[in-house]
Amino acid sequence: MNMKHNLNFKENSIDAVVLAGKSKLITQAKPNIIHFSSSLYNSYPFASYHLINPPEPMDKEGIDYKAIIKIDGKPMVNYVVEVLAESDYVNNIYIVGEKDQLNKTGFSRGKEKIRFVDDKGSFIDNLIEGGNASQSNKILFSTSDIPLIKKEHINDFIENCFEREDGSIYIPYYTKESNNYNLKANYPARIEGKHLRNGCIFMINRDFLNEISKKGELYEAISPLYGERKKGLWPYLKLVHYIPSGVLIKYIINKLTIRYAEKAISNKLTKRINKKTGNNLACNIYGIESVPEIGIDVDSYEDLQNIEKIIKNNKKFA
Repeated sequence: MNMKHNLNFKENSIDAVVLAGKSKLITQAKPNIIHFSSSLYNSYPFASYHLINPPEPMDKEGIDYKAIIKIDGKPMVNYVVEVLAESDYVNNIYIVGEKDQLNKTGFSRGKEKIRFVDDKGSFIDNLIEGGNASQSNKILFSTSDIPLIKKEHINDFIENCFEREDGSIYIPYYTKESNNYNLKANYPARIEGKHLRNGCIFMINRDFLNEISKKGELYEAISPLYGERKKGLWPYLKLVHYIPSGVLIKYIINKLTIRYAEKAISNKLTKRINKKTGNNLACNIYGIESVPEIGIDVDSYEDLQNIEKIIKNNKKFA
């Protein structure tokens, strides 16, 4: 790891928080399922799939708590937790959710690292509760519904974060051009000629979390974003008072870069928050380029069937 900007960073110094609050899968009348169709799988990192229609689930009650739905015989949250437990940099793992439901999962790895935190009802409140339970200065957050994620994806994201100057929040993104999975997804931003989608993991600094925990302006700004994150760019543009006019102009004329946006938004956010609070907090926001597996999540029965097919075929050709 490049330690240039983080001389005090040590291995196993990051706690992870898995946000596994109760949510349901979306079901529809005629979902799609993908089936493996490439005979050249071993030559390519990703397989090619085609779509057909499967039947509806027989027992819809079994998908009321999304985190514990089984994919290829394993609860979905287990894929995430066990990968975090294998990471070279993660110490404790805090799972925020309903303990009686999560206790059914039977984690096969990393049990000594796992602690449960009670569900507080909303994404932002669970983020605060899980973050406050942890002991580390940098906290890695993850949703519970990204079962394609692997140890190397976690390690690479963390290493890329610590190659940057010290930050308040590190947000991963991946490009449409890098995604070879034949799965439906929207890409709400177009920057530097590429279509971008944010990931489902992110890292927050303790001071930034403390500011969110005060439930002031920053809390109010962040609260609606999770639920609306897949509705395109509009939910983010509603935060226009945090976004310098230069960023919007460059975005409109397709001249915006990630680094320019990072610096401009960080400077404006710092000034606005400190003016409101009287603090001297540096709010540095960094975008970290990553891989599709950190953002391919399970929201619907269609997603569930498609991703289970990918996992089974990955095992078959491993």
